[in-house]
Amino acid sequence: MKHLVKLLILSLIFNITSCDNPNSNNKNIIIEKSIEQLPYFTYQKESLFPGDGSLLRAEDGVYLEDGRIIVVDQAKGLRLIESDGSNRPFGDFASAGFVHNPPNQVAGPNGVVLDQDGKHVLMSDVADGKIYRVNVATEDVEMIYDHPFGVNTIYSDKTGAIWFSQSAESLNLSEMFQAANLPVPTGAVFRMANLESPPVKIMDSLYFANGITMDKDEKHLYVAETMMNRVHAFEVDTKSGSTNYLGIATNVGSPDNILIDQKGRLIVASPLYNQVVAVDFENHSQHIIFDGSSSENLKISNEWNRRSNLGMERLELLSPNLFSPLPGLLTGMFFSTDGQTLYISNLGNDLLKYKF
Repeated sequence: MKHLVKLLILSLIFNITSCDNPNSNNKNIIIEKSIEQLPYFTYQKESLFPGDGSLLRAEDGVYLEDGRIIVVDQAKGLRLIESDGSNRPFGDFASAGFVHNPPNQVAGPNGVVLDQDGKHVLMSDVADGKIYRVNVATEDVEMIYDHPFGVNTIYSDKTGAIWFSQSAESLNLSEMFQAANLPVPTGAVFRMANLESPPVKIMDSLYFANGITMDKDEKHLYVAETMMNRVHAFEVDTKSGSTNYLGIATNVGSPDNILIDQKGRLIVASPLYNQVVAVDFENHSQHIIFDGSSSENLKISNEWNRRSNLGMERLELLSPNLFSPLPGLLTGMFFSTDGQTLYISNLGNDLLKYKF
């Protein structure tokens, strides 16, 4: 009887695994879709770049074709970093009306993006709302738009249109940070058809609109909403400027700057958790590719979330203990042109550099 039972079980297993498959000769092989193994980086002091503490509030940056880097600089507007780490101010921003004269006037260079022509970079000031355009070759600077409120991040599409986010109806950095202390729905997203056209509001009532980017084909627009831990997605027509709201693309804790990498993944900076997260839409998964968190950071993050859920003030939690051992509060990231080097930006005086 025991032998008969075993034979029945083996027969049942064989029948289950031998389901008809006209495309396979071996019906016992299950083919699964492979998922690329992403790297996992942690903080290493050797990864500091340039490593000499010469940057000032390097919130965002771009990589040029010749291997140089441009990052925002609170005192001078932008700073150019050579491949060996040596750096200097980039562009005469004072001639275009840029002023950083604390405590009376504190500038907030925040977002920087390479224009689609590859010959200019755009920089947005989250303190006074100005958007500047800089010629990479000549370093000539012009202010192309002055928004009523601070402009957080910008994106330039292939038609020459400019998309930008307004975190809050703030007139200076102090007011902007108050929108993080007790969130208010005054964030918004705008589009300028060209350098001379007035902006058109795409979305409003956001709780601290932040990073903004598009996919490679520029058929989708993504916008980070920091205080709601989510990234919104739009279907867009860049020629007409029309947009169709699709919903929440993903949820990531305190999303700041965002970008789409060469594989189509959404890369998100999370300042509250000291992490950079890759969102793989194709495989419906998330991967932490950089983790600079510590036990002290996690305690503060948990307290931040507790206060958020209770509607309590939390600005006092933005202390060095939140981002230590990083140079500053993690805000963004960008890749080299070949996608092989990852740079992590922050509100400190050095970047982090990793071979991807």
